[in-house]
Amino acid sequence: MKICGYILVFTVVFFTTACKQKSGKQMADVPDTTEVKAIPAEQLIEPGVSIGHIKLNSSLDSAASTLGRPDCSDAAMGSALYTWYADHDTTKYKTSIFAHRNMGGKDEAVQRIKKILVTSPWFKTSEYISTGNTLADIKKYYTLKQGNNHNAQGQTIQTYTDTEKGISFEINPSGKCVGILVYQPNSSADASINMH
Repeated sequence: MKICGYILVFTVVFFTTACKQKSGKQMADVPDTTEVKAIPAEQLIEPGVSIGHIKLNSSLDSAASTLGRPDCSDAAMGSALYTWYADHDTTKYKTSIFAHRNMGGKDEAVQRIKKILVTSPWFKTSEYISTGNTLADIKKYYTLKQGNNHNAQGQTIQTYTDTEKGISFEINPSGKCVGILVYQPNSSADASINMH
């Protein structure tokens, strides 16, 4: 008799628990994606304006004070190219800044930032475009024209520019973005400067 009682209790508990489970046909909880979070200022790519806290037309010295001593630099004829690597490792993400002096101008001593390049996906546009996105993703938000190309690590990297907005995207042979550049809007001269 006791065994029948245990079997009855077990059966009731089993069916009660089974009835409370969701069926496999119900939809999974889907996060609400209608609210888009703003990109923090230190991560934001603003075409024609800045990448993070580094702003176009600010002094190269201000960028160096923010980022520290560059891992490599090259300067000649009033121009300079500074590059910083994540963890000072040349195989990791990089940030490069091209600056130029206004020779003969009142501020000739100041190297002004003309172009900024980042390869880290940590930086994003307000549309959440970053390195790693495809060219097709990027074309949804930018009017791109094919620009220059260069070779990096045995691959041909093609640059696509939206000169009107002041932004370019470096695309690898598989169609993925590997670098984002920001420069003055409508400046084809700044857009064509090679940062490599």
